[in-house]
Amino acid sequence: MKKAIAAAFIIFLLLNIEVQGQTYSILVGTVTSVDSKWLAIKSDDGEIVKLRVGSRTIYPTRKPDEGDKVKVEYLINRGVYIGFSVAILESAKREIGPQKKGIESRPQLPPNLTPEIASFAGTWEGSWDNRKEMHFTLTVPNINLEIAEVKYQSRDLNFSEKARVISGQKPKIEWMIYGKAYTPAPIWFTFEIQGEGTLKGTLDDRSIRDPVMRKAVLRRVD
Repeated sequence: MKKAIAAAFIIFLLLNIEVQGQTYSILVGTVTSVDSKWLAIKSDDGEIVKLRVGSRTIYPTRKPDEGDKVKVEYLINRGVYIGFSVAILESAKREIGPQKKGIESRPQLPPNLTPEIASFAGTWEGSWDNRKEMHFTLTVPNINLEIAEVKYQSRDLNFSEKARVISGQKPKIEWMIYGKAYTPAPIWFTFEIQGEGTLKGTLDDRSIRDPVMRKAVLRRVD
């Protein structure tokens, strides 16, 4: 028994010496799968390499996630790829600032739009007559020189419509829906771009017994 243990220890030492005597190779690629013992990496030339990792593997920052681009130092021992160090070059979950998020979330608009009309695109919020219970959001996911797609959300109304675009020094978008509270009379919505980067909104509700005109100032939230 003791001889077997001694022999195994000697083999272990020889394997370590063999490993330490080898020169590390470099692999750059994208992590495709991760578990406690193995790391699969797709190299830049499309080859999938499966690396043995463990407690001795060095991670300069953190263990990689699937999708991270990494640089790996490894060696091959008896046909097994053994990872020595795994450094993250580019994180799949990298943070981007709020401003960049807003820019990237906006749609691709036609190139012939004026800056004023293009600035309708995005999400806005405001309150009719500055009343908290009348808070609403207006989203314009797409717009061209004639039509704007709009999505309106409030406590009482939620709908999507196509609005007419009115060009000018202060462009407007307007649309109409039919109310149901009193009679199928129209409710007109108009929103006008203001110089200070806000929207001036007007709601002309003729669907109730006593028609009312409401106003709001909207500010961009994206």
